Amino acid sequence: MHRSKKPLSRSITIGCVLFTALLSLALGIITHFAYRRVLYQRYESYITDILNYVERRIDDDDLVHCINTLERSKKFDELELFVDGIKEDFQIHYLYIIKPLSITPAPRVMSVISAENHYDRYVDTEGNLYLGWVSDDEYDVETLKQLFRILDTDGTVFFEEKTEWSTDYTGARALIDSQKRPYAILAVDVDIGDIKHLIQVRTTITSAAIILLGALFTALFLLWAKQSITKPILSLEKSVVSFAEKSHGQRSLDALSFTAPEINTQNEVKILSDAVTQMTEDMRDYVEGIITAERKAADMQRQATQMSELANKDALTGIRNKTAYDKEIKNLEYALSTGSLAEFGIAMIDLNFLKKINDTYGHEQGNCTIKKLCSIVCTTFEHSPVFRIGGDEFVVILKGHDYQNFDSLLASFNHTLADLAENNTLEPWEKVSAAIGVAFFDKSIDANVVNVFSRADQKMYECKKQMKATREN
Repeated sequence: MHRSKKPLSRSITIGCVLFTALLSLALGIITHFAYRRVLYQRYESYITDILNYVERRIDDDDLVHCINTLERSKKFDELELFVDGIKEDFQIHYLYIIKPLSITPAPRVMSVISAENHYDRYVDTEGNLYLGWVSDDEYDVETLKQLFRILDTDGTVFFEEKTEWSTDYTGARALIDSQKRPYAILAVDVDIGDIKHLIQVRTTITSAAIILLGALFTALFLLWAKQSITKPILSLEKSVVSFAEKSHGQRSLDALSFTAPEINTQNEVKILSDAVTQMTEDMRDYVEGIITAERKAADMQRQATQMSELANKDALTGIRNKTAYDKEIKNLEYALSTGSLAEFGIAMIDLNFLKKINDTYGHEQGNCTIKKLCSIVCTTFEHSPVFRIGGDEFVVILKGHDYQNFDSLLASFNHTLADLAENNTLEPWEKVSAAIGVAFFDKSIDANVVNVFSRADQKMYECKKQMKATREN
Protein backbone atom coordinates (compact mmCIF):
# COMPACT_ATOMS: atom_id res chain seq x y z
CA MET A 1 0.00 0.00 0.00
CA HIS A 2 1.30 3.45 -0.90
CA ARG A 3 1.37 6.37 1.45
CA SER A 4 -0.81 9.33 0.58
CA LYS A 5 0.86 11.95 -1.57
CA LYS A 6 -1.22 14.60 0.20
CA PRO A 7 -1.39 13.81 3.93
CA LEU A 8 -4.47 15.16 5.67
CA SER A 9 -2.41 16.99 8.29
CA ARG A 10 -0.46 18.83 5.62
CA SER A 11 -3.61 19.68 3.68
CA ILE A 12 -5.30 21.06 6.82
CA THR A 13 -2.21 23.11 7.69
CA ILE A 14 -1.89 24.55 4.19
CA GLY A 15 -5.63 25.23 4.06
CA CYS A 16 -5.60 27.08 7.40
CA VAL A 17 -2.57 29.15 6.46
CA LEU A 18 -4.03 30.07 3.08
CA PHE A 19 -7.42 30.85 4.59
CA THR A 20 -5.87 33.04 7.28
CA ALA A 21 -3.65 34.82 4.75
CA LEU A 22 -6.54 35.47 2.36
CA LEU A 23 -8.80 36.58 5.22
CA SER A 24 -6.13 38.92 6.56
CA LEU A 25 -5.55 40.35 3.10
CA ALA A 26 -9.28 40.80 2.48
CA LEU A 27 -9.93 42.42 5.85
CA GLY A 28 -6.86 44.65 5.42
CA ILE A 29 -8.07 45.82 2.01
CA ILE A 30 -11.62 46.38 3.30
CA THR A 31 -10.34 48.30 6.31
CA HIS A 32 -8.06 50.40 4.13
CA PHE A 33 -10.78 51.44 1.72
CA ALA A 34 -13.42 51.87 4.43
CA TYR A 35 -11.15 54.15 6.50
CA ARG A 36 -10.08 55.99 3.35
CA ARG A 37 -13.70 56.48 2.31
CA VAL A 38 -14.63 57.87 5.74
CA LEU A 39 -11.78 60.41 5.65
CA TYR A 40 -12.49 61.41 2.08
CA GLN A 41 -16.17 61.86 2.86
CA ARG A 42 -15.21 64.22 5.67
CA TYR A 43 -13.05 66.23 3.31
CA GLU A 44 -15.81 66.26 0.69
CA SER A 45 -18.26 67.55 3.27
CA TYR A 46 -15.70 70.13 4.42
CA ILE A 47 -15.01 71.28 0.83
CA THR A 48 -18.73 71.38 0.01
CA ASP A 49 -19.43 73.65 2.98
CA ILE A 50 -16.68 76.05 1.85
CA LEU A 51 -17.95 76.06 -1.76
CA ASN A 52 -21.51 76.74 -0.58
CA TYR A 53 -20.32 79.47 1.74
CA VAL A 54 -18.31 81.21 -1.02
CA GLU A 55 -20.92 80.73 -3.73
CA ARG A 56 -23.56 82.53 -1.64
CA ARG A 57 -21.33 85.64 -1.63
CA ILE A 58 -20.91 85.72 -5.41
CA ASP A 59 -22.94 88.10 -7.57
CA ASP A 60 -22.87 86.02 -10.74
CA ASP A 61 -23.88 88.76 -13.19
CA ASP A 62 -21.35 91.19 -11.73
CA LEU A 63 -18.62 88.54 -11.89
CA VAL A 64 -19.55 87.69 -15.50
CA HIS A 65 -19.21 91.38 -16.37
CA CYS A 66 -15.78 91.52 -14.74
CA ILE A 67 -14.64 88.46 -16.66
CA ASN A 68 -15.87 89.82 -19.96
CA THR A 69 -14.42 93.34 -19.47
CA LEU A 70 -11.39 92.29 -17.39
CA GLU A 71 -12.20 95.21 -15.08
CA ARG A 72 -12.59 94.84 -11.33
CA SER A 73 -15.77 96.02 -9.68
CA LYS A 74 -16.52 96.95 -6.09
CA LYS A 75 -18.22 93.60 -5.56
CA PHE A 76 -15.22 91.88 -7.13
CA ASP A 77 -12.89 93.54 -4.61
CA GLU A 78 -15.20 92.54 -1.77
CA LEU A 79 -15.30 88.96 -3.04
CA GLU A 80 -11.52 88.86 -3.26
CA LEU A 81 -11.18 90.04 0.35
CA PHE A 82 -13.77 87.47 1.38
CA VAL A 83 -11.97 84.50 -0.23
CA ASP A 84 -8.67 85.73 1.26
CA GLY A 85 -10.32 85.58 4.65
CA ILE A 86 -11.62 82.08 3.94
CA LYS A 87 -8.11 80.89 3.16
CA GLU A 88 -6.77 82.48 6.33
CA ASP A 89 -9.51 81.01 8.54
CA PHE A 90 -9.88 77.53 7.08
CA GLN A 91 -7.31 74.81 6.48
CA ILE A 92 -7.27 74.81 2.70
CA HIS A 93 -4.49 74.82 0.16
CA TYR A 94 -6.10 76.88 -2.62
CA LEU A 95 -9.39 78.66 -3.22
CA TYR A 96 -9.85 80.05 -6.71
CA ILE A 97 -12.16 80.85 -9.60
CA ILE A 98 -10.96 80.07 -13.13
CA LYS A 99 -12.41 80.05 -16.62
CA PRO A 100 -11.20 77.39 -19.11
CA LEU A 101 -10.71 79.00 -22.52
CA SER A 102 -9.48 76.42 -25.03
CA ILE A 103 -7.79 73.08 -25.47
CA THR A 104 -6.25 73.67 -28.87
CA PRO A 105 -3.91 74.92 -30.17
CA ALA A 106 -2.73 75.13 -26.54
CA PRO A 107 -4.43 74.50 -23.18
CA ARG A 108 -5.43 77.96 -21.95
CA VAL A 109 -7.08 78.89 -18.65
CA MET A 110 -7.90 82.37 -17.39
CA SER A 111 -7.56 83.23 -13.72
CA VAL A 112 -10.49 85.15 -12.21
CA ILE A 113 -9.84 85.16 -8.46
CA SER A 114 -7.17 83.35 -6.48
CA ALA A 115 -7.26 83.55 -2.67
CA GLU A 116 -4.00 84.57 -0.99
CA ASN A 117 -2.89 85.05 2.59
CA HIS A 118 -2.15 88.59 3.84
CA TYR A 119 1.60 88.38 3.24
CA ASP A 120 1.33 87.12 -0.33
CA ARG A 121 -1.45 89.53 -1.17
CA TYR A 122 0.14 92.73 0.11
CA VAL A 123 3.88 92.09 0.70
CA ASP A 124 5.31 89.44 -1.62
CA THR A 125 3.00 89.88 -4.62
CA GLU A 126 5.30 88.46 -7.28
CA GLY A 127 3.41 85.17 -7.74
CA ASN A 128 -0.12 86.50 -7.38
CA LEU A 129 -2.70 85.67 -10.05
CA TYR A 130 -4.84 88.58 -11.18
CA LEU A 131 -8.07 88.92 -13.14
CA GLY A 132 -7.47 88.11 -16.80
CA TRP A 133 -4.14 86.33 -16.37
CA VAL A 134 -4.07 83.48 -18.89
CA SER A 135 -1.98 80.37 -18.42
CA ASP A 136 -0.87 78.43 -21.46
CA ASP A 137 1.49 75.98 -19.78
CA GLU A 138 0.10 75.38 -16.27
CA TYR A 139 -2.57 72.87 -17.37
CA ASP A 140 -2.28 69.84 -19.62
CA VAL A 141 -4.85 68.70 -22.16
CA GLU A 142 -6.47 66.09 -19.89
CA THR A 143 -6.93 68.64 -17.10
CA LEU A 144 -8.55 71.09 -19.57
CA LYS A 145 -10.94 68.38 -20.74
CA GLN A 146 -11.89 67.73 -17.13
CA LEU A 147 -12.50 71.44 -16.52
CA PHE A 148 -14.82 71.64 -19.51
CA ARG A 149 -16.68 68.56 -18.23
CA ILE A 150 -17.12 70.30 -14.86
CA LEU A 151 -18.70 73.27 -16.67
CA ASP A 152 -21.31 70.88 -18.08
CA THR A 153 -21.90 69.07 -14.77
CA ASP A 154 -24.46 69.86 -12.09
CA GLY A 155 -23.17 69.67 -8.55
CA THR A 156 -19.66 69.30 -7.18
CA VAL A 157 -16.98 67.16 -8.80
CA PHE A 158 -14.21 65.73 -6.59
CA PHE A 159 -10.87 64.50 -7.84
CA GLU A 160 -7.36 63.88 -6.60
CA GLU A 161 -4.38 65.67 -8.12
CA LYS A 162 -0.66 65.39 -7.49
CA THR A 163 1.37 68.59 -7.47
CA GLU A 164 5.10 69.19 -7.13
CA TRP A 165 4.57 70.08 -3.46
CA SER A 166 1.92 67.62 -2.26
CA THR A 167 -1.26 65.75 -3.12
CA ASP A 168 -4.45 67.84 -3.27
CA TYR A 169 -8.05 66.74 -3.07
CA THR A 170 -10.11 69.16 -5.15
CA GLY A 171 -13.79 69.97 -5.14
CA ALA A 172 -15.02 72.04 -8.08
CA ARG A 173 -18.36 73.20 -9.39
CA ALA A 174 -19.59 75.34 -12.25
CA LEU A 175 -20.79 78.91 -11.54
CA ILE A 176 -24.10 79.71 -13.25
CA ASP A 177 -25.23 83.20 -14.25
CA SER A 178 -28.80 84.50 -14.23
CA GLN A 179 -29.31 83.08 -17.74
CA LYS A 180 -28.56 79.59 -16.42
CA ARG A 181 -25.27 79.47 -18.33
CA PRO A 182 -22.01 78.20 -16.79
CA TYR A 183 -19.34 80.89 -16.98
CA ALA A 184 -16.51 79.84 -14.61
CA ILE A 185 -15.39 77.21 -12.10
CA LEU A 186 -15.16 77.65 -8.34
CA ALA A 187 -12.67 75.22 -6.79
CA VAL A 188 -11.13 74.40 -3.42
CA ASP A 189 -7.89 72.39 -3.01
CA VAL A 190 -7.15 70.64 0.28
CA ASP A 191 -3.76 69.10 1.04
CA ILE A 192 -4.31 65.39 1.80
CA GLY A 193 -0.68 64.31 2.03
CA ASP A 194 -1.00 63.80 5.78
CA ILE A 195 -4.14 61.69 5.60
CA LYS A 196 -2.54 59.33 3.09
CA HIS A 197 0.19 58.68 5.60
CA LEU A 198 -2.44 58.30 8.32
CA ILE A 199 -4.36 55.77 6.21
CA GLN A 200 -1.20 53.75 5.60
CA VAL A 201 -0.35 53.70 9.31
CA ARG A 202 -3.87 52.75 10.33
CA THR A 203 -4.04 50.02 7.65
CA THR A 204 -0.67 48.61 8.72
CA ILE A 205 -1.69 48.46 12.39
CA THR A 206 -5.04 46.86 11.56
CA SER A 207 -3.45 44.32 9.19
CA ALA A 208 -0.85 43.38 11.79
CA ALA A 209 -3.57 42.82 14.39
CA ILE A 210 -5.57 40.69 11.97
CA ILE A 211 -2.49 38.62 11.06
CA LEU A 212 -1.64 38.02 14.72
CA LEU A 213 -5.20 36.97 15.50
CA GLY A 214 -5.23 34.76 12.41
CA ALA A 215 -1.94 33.12 13.40
CA LEU A 216 -3.29 32.46 16.91
CA PHE A 217 -6.49 30.98 15.50
CA THR A 218 -4.50 28.80 13.06
CA ALA A 219 -2.25 27.47 15.83
CA LEU A 220 -5.21 26.64 18.09
CA PHE A 221 -7.16 25.06 15.26
CA LEU A 222 -4.20 22.91 14.13
CA LEU A 223 -3.63 21.75 17.71
CA TRP A 224 -7.28 20.76 18.02
CA ALA A 225 -7.29 19.12 14.58
CA LYS A 226 -4.23 17.06 15.44
CA GLN A 227 -5.77 15.68 18.63
CA SER A 228 -9.29 15.19 17.29
CA ILE A 229 -8.83 14.41 13.59
CA THR A 230 -5.38 13.83 12.08
CA LYS A 231 -3.76 11.76 14.85
CA PRO A 232 -6.75 9.37 15.28
CA ILE A 233 -7.13 9.04 11.50
CA LEU A 234 -3.39 8.27 11.20
CA SER A 235 -3.77 5.50 13.78
CA LEU A 236 -6.78 4.13 11.93
CA GLU A 237 -4.90 4.36 8.64
CA LYS A 238 -1.99 2.30 10.00
CA SER A 239 -4.34 -0.42 11.23
CA VAL A 240 -6.30 -0.52 7.97
CA VAL A 241 -3.14 -0.51 5.80
CA SER A 242 -1.65 -3.31 7.89
CA PHE A 243 -4.86 -5.31 7.50
CA ALA A 244 -4.98 -4.67 3.76
CA GLU A 245 -1.35 -5.74 3.23
CA LYS A 246 -1.81 -8.87 5.31
CA SER A 247 -5.12 -9.94 3.77
CA HIS A 248 -4.47 -8.90 0.15
CA GLY A 249 -4.90 -11.90 -2.14
CA GLN A 250 -5.56 -14.23 0.78
CA ARG A 251 -8.33 -16.81 0.70
CA SER A 252 -7.75 -17.92 4.29
CA LEU A 253 -9.93 -16.76 7.16
CA ASP A 254 -6.88 -16.68 9.43
CA ALA A 255 -5.41 -13.81 7.38
CA LEU A 256 -8.52 -11.67 7.91
CA SER A 257 -7.62 -10.43 11.39
CA PHE A 258 -7.89 -6.70 12.13
CA THR A 259 -6.22 -4.98 15.10
CA ALA A 260 -8.40 -2.01 16.03
CA PRO A 261 -6.56 1.20 17.06
CA GLU A 262 -7.20 2.85 20.41
CA ILE A 263 -9.26 5.95 19.64
CA ASN A 264 -11.07 7.96 22.35
CA THR A 265 -12.18 11.05 20.44
CA GLN A 266 -15.91 10.28 20.79
CA ASN A 267 -16.51 11.85 17.39
CA GLU A 268 -17.00 10.63 13.82
CA VAL A 269 -13.46 9.19 13.71
CA LYS A 270 -14.34 6.88 16.62
CA ILE A 271 -17.53 5.84 14.83
CA LEU A 272 -15.53 5.19 11.66
CA SER A 273 -13.01 3.04 13.58
CA ASP A 274 -15.81 0.98 15.13
CA ALA A 275 -17.45 0.57 11.72
CA VAL A 276 -14.18 -0.65 10.16
CA THR A 277 -13.73 -3.14 12.98
CA GLN A 278 -17.25 -4.44 12.53
CA MET A 279 -16.77 -4.59 8.78
CA THR A 280 -13.68 -6.79 9.08
CA GLU A 281 -15.55 -9.13 11.42
CA ASP A 282 -18.41 -9.34 8.93
CA MET A 283 -15.91 -10.04 6.17
CA ARG A 284 -14.64 -13.08 8.04
CA ASP A 285 -18.21 -14.35 8.39
CA TYR A 286 -18.96 -13.95 4.70
CA VAL A 287 -15.69 -14.94 3.05
CA GLU A 288 -16.36 -18.65 3.15
CA GLY A 289 -19.81 -18.18 1.70
CA ILE A 290 -18.45 -15.86 -0.99
CA ILE A 291 -15.76 -18.36 -1.99
CA THR A 292 -18.37 -21.09 -2.27
CA ALA A 293 -20.68 -18.82 -4.25
CA GLU A 294 -17.85 -17.84 -6.58
CA ARG A 295 -17.05 -21.47 -7.30
CA LYS A 296 -20.69 -22.23 -8.01
CA ALA A 297 -20.99 -19.13 -10.17
CA ALA A 298 -17.86 -20.07 -12.11
CA ASP A 299 -19.23 -23.55 -12.77
CA MET A 300 -22.55 -22.11 -13.88
CA GLN A 301 -20.80 -19.58 -16.10
CA ARG A 302 -18.76 -22.27 -17.78
CA GLN A 303 -21.86 -24.34 -18.32
CA ALA A 304 -23.76 -21.33 -19.68
CA THR A 305 -20.88 -20.49 -22.00
CA GLN A 306 -20.71 -24.03 -23.28
CA MET A 307 -24.47 -24.15 -23.79
CA SER A 308 -24.40 -20.78 -25.57
CA GLU A 309 -21.63 -21.96 -27.86
CA LEU A 310 -23.49 -25.16 -28.62
CA ALA A 311 -26.72 -23.27 -29.25
CA ASN A 312 -25.05 -20.90 -31.72
CA LYS A 313 -22.59 -23.31 -33.36
CA ASP A 314 -23.22 -25.59 -36.30
CA ALA A 315 -22.30 -29.11 -35.25
CA LEU A 316 -21.01 -30.22 -38.66
CA THR A 317 -18.94 -27.23 -39.83
CA GLY A 318 -18.13 -25.49 -36.54
CA ILE A 319 -19.31 -22.09 -37.83
CA ARG A 320 -22.29 -20.13 -36.54
CA ASN A 321 -25.75 -21.57 -37.14
CA LYS A 322 -29.25 -20.31 -37.87
CA THR A 323 -29.79 -19.22 -34.24
CA ALA A 324 -26.65 -17.06 -34.35
CA TYR A 325 -27.77 -15.69 -37.73
CA ASP A 326 -31.15 -14.63 -36.32
CA LYS A 327 -29.36 -12.77 -33.49
CA GLU A 328 -27.07 -11.06 -35.99
CA ILE A 329 -30.10 -9.92 -38.02
CA LYS A 330 -31.60 -8.34 -34.88
CA ASN A 331 -28.30 -6.54 -34.22
CA LEU A 332 -28.25 -5.24 -37.79
CA GLU A 333 -31.86 -4.05 -37.51
CA TYR A 334 -31.01 -2.16 -34.32
CA ALA A 335 -27.91 -0.60 -35.89
CA LEU A 336 -29.99 0.57 -38.85
CA SER A 337 -32.64 2.08 -36.57
CA THR A 338 -30.04 4.04 -34.60
CA GLY A 339 -28.13 5.19 -37.67
CA SER A 340 -24.87 3.55 -36.55
CA LEU A 341 -24.69 1.31 -39.64
CA ALA A 342 -24.85 2.57 -43.22
CA GLU A 343 -22.92 -0.01 -45.26
CA PHE A 344 -23.32 -3.79 -45.32
CA GLY A 345 -24.22 -6.55 -47.73
CA ILE A 346 -25.56 -10.10 -47.63
CA ALA A 347 -24.16 -12.92 -49.72
CA MET A 348 -26.43 -15.98 -50.09
CA ILE A 349 -24.55 -19.18 -51.09
CA ASP A 350 -26.31 -22.47 -51.97
CA LEU A 351 -24.51 -25.77 -52.51
CA ASN A 352 -25.38 -27.54 -55.76
CA PHE A 353 -26.01 -31.29 -56.17
CA LEU A 354 -26.05 -32.13 -52.45
CA LYS A 355 -29.03 -34.47 -52.82
CA LYS A 356 -27.39 -36.22 -55.74
CA ILE A 357 -24.17 -36.73 -53.79
CA ASN A 358 -26.07 -38.05 -50.77
CA ASP A 359 -28.12 -40.44 -52.90
CA THR A 360 -25.14 -41.63 -54.98
CA TYR A 361 -22.21 -41.68 -52.56
CA GLY A 362 -23.80 -41.47 -49.14
CA HIS A 363 -24.39 -38.80 -46.53
CA GLU A 364 -20.81 -38.98 -45.23
CA GLN A 365 -19.51 -37.79 -48.60
CA GLY A 366 -22.30 -35.20 -48.67
CA ASN A 367 -21.05 -33.89 -45.35
CA CYS A 368 -17.54 -33.70 -46.80
CA THR A 369 -18.90 -31.53 -49.62
CA ILE A 370 -20.65 -29.23 -47.14
CA LYS A 371 -17.48 -28.82 -45.06
CA LYS A 372 -15.41 -28.24 -48.20
CA LEU A 373 -17.71 -25.40 -49.34
CA CYS A 374 -17.72 -23.98 -45.80
CA SER A 375 -13.91 -23.86 -45.81
CA ILE A 376 -13.85 -22.07 -49.17
CA VAL A 377 -16.45 -19.48 -48.04
CA CYS A 378 -14.67 -18.79 -44.73
CA THR A 379 -11.29 -18.49 -46.43
CA THR A 380 -12.58 -16.16 -49.13
CA PHE A 381 -14.62 -13.91 -46.84
CA GLU A 382 -12.29 -14.08 -43.85
CA HIS A 383 -13.24 -10.62 -42.55
CA SER A 384 -17.00 -11.30 -42.39
CA PRO A 385 -19.19 -13.59 -40.25
CA VAL A 386 -20.35 -16.77 -42.05
CA PHE A 387 -23.50 -18.67 -41.05
CA ARG A 388 -24.91 -22.07 -42.06
CA ILE A 389 -28.65 -21.50 -42.05
CA GLY A 390 -29.73 -24.76 -43.71
CA GLY A 391 -28.43 -28.07 -44.95
CA ASP A 392 -26.82 -26.62 -48.07
CA GLU A 393 -27.26 -22.85 -47.47
CA PHE A 394 -24.67 -20.37 -46.20
CA VAL A 395 -25.00 -16.64 -45.53
CA VAL A 396 -22.17 -14.08 -45.34
CA ILE A 397 -22.74 -10.65 -43.71
CA LEU A 398 -20.39 -8.43 -45.71
CA LYS A 399 -18.77 -5.64 -43.73
CA GLY A 400 -15.66 -3.52 -43.77
CA HIS A 401 -12.87 -4.94 -45.94
CA ASP A 402 -15.02 -7.62 -47.53
CA TYR A 403 -17.75 -5.07 -48.30
CA GLN A 404 -15.28 -2.72 -49.98
CA ASN A 405 -13.53 -5.48 -51.96
CA PHE A 406 -16.45 -7.77 -52.78
CA ASP A 407 -15.88 -7.83 -56.55
CA SER A 408 -12.37 -9.22 -56.22
CA LEU A 409 -13.48 -11.67 -53.50
CA LEU A 410 -16.36 -12.89 -55.66
CA ALA A 411 -13.97 -13.45 -58.55
CA SER A 412 -11.64 -15.38 -56.22
CA PHE A 413 -14.57 -17.48 -54.96
CA ASN A 414 -15.75 -18.39 -58.46
CA HIS A 415 -12.17 -19.05 -59.59
CA THR A 416 -11.66 -21.48 -56.69
CA LEU A 417 -14.84 -23.38 -57.59
CA ALA A 418 -13.85 -23.45 -61.25
CA ASP A 419 -10.43 -24.91 -60.40
CA LEU A 420 -12.10 -27.66 -58.35
CA ALA A 421 -14.50 -28.46 -61.17
CA GLU A 422 -11.61 -28.86 -63.67
CA ASN A 423 -9.44 -30.95 -61.34
CA ASN A 424 -9.90 -34.55 -62.55
CA THR A 425 -7.88 -35.95 -59.65
CA LEU A 426 -10.66 -35.12 -57.20
CA GLU A 427 -13.56 -37.31 -56.19
CA PRO A 428 -17.01 -36.18 -57.38
CA TRP A 429 -18.00 -35.01 -53.89
CA GLU A 430 -14.80 -32.92 -53.69
CA LYS A 431 -15.67 -30.93 -56.80
CA VAL A 432 -17.75 -28.37 -54.99
CA SER A 433 -20.30 -26.36 -56.95
CA ALA A 434 -22.30 -23.48 -55.51
CA ALA A 435 -24.47 -20.59 -56.58
CA ILE A 436 -24.00 -17.18 -54.98
CA GLY A 437 -26.16 -14.10 -54.86
CA VAL A 438 -25.36 -10.79 -53.18
CA ALA A 439 -27.31 -7.65 -52.31
CA PHE A 440 -26.07 -4.44 -50.71
CA PHE A 441 -28.14 -2.31 -48.37
CA ASP A 442 -29.73 0.66 -50.15
CA LYS A 443 -31.71 2.94 -47.88
CA SER A 444 -33.76 4.15 -50.84
CA ILE A 445 -35.28 0.69 -51.44
CA ASP A 446 -34.55 -1.39 -48.31
CA ALA A 447 -36.78 -0.85 -45.29
CA ASN A 448 -34.98 -3.50 -43.24
CA VAL A 449 -32.42 -6.30 -43.33
CA VAL A 450 -35.01 -8.82 -44.53
CA ASN A 451 -35.35 -6.84 -47.78
CA VAL A 452 -31.60 -7.14 -48.37
CA PHE A 453 -31.70 -10.90 -47.65
CA SER A 454 -34.64 -11.37 -50.02
CA ARG A 455 -32.81 -9.63 -52.87
CA ALA A 456 -29.66 -11.69 -52.20
CA ASP A 457 -31.70 -14.90 -52.13
CA GLN A 458 -33.40 -13.98 -55.39
CA LYS A 459 -30.06 -13.28 -57.06
CA MET A 460 -28.73 -16.61 -55.79
CA TYR A 461 -31.60 -18.47 -57.44
CA GLU A 462 -31.03 -16.51 -60.65
CA CYS A 463 -27.38 -17.55 -60.48
CA LYS A 464 -28.43 -21.20 -59.93
CA LYS A 465 -30.74 -21.07 -62.96
CA GLN A 466 -28.00 -19.55 -65.08
CA MET A 467 -25.53 -22.28 -63.99
CA LYS A 468 -28.12 -24.97 -64.81
CA ALA A 469 -28.77 -23.46 -68.23
CA THR A 470 -25.05 -23.32 -68.93
CA ARG A 471 -24.62 -27.00 -68.08
CA GLU A 472 -27.56 -28.04 -70.30
CA ASN A 473 -26.07 -26.11 -73.23
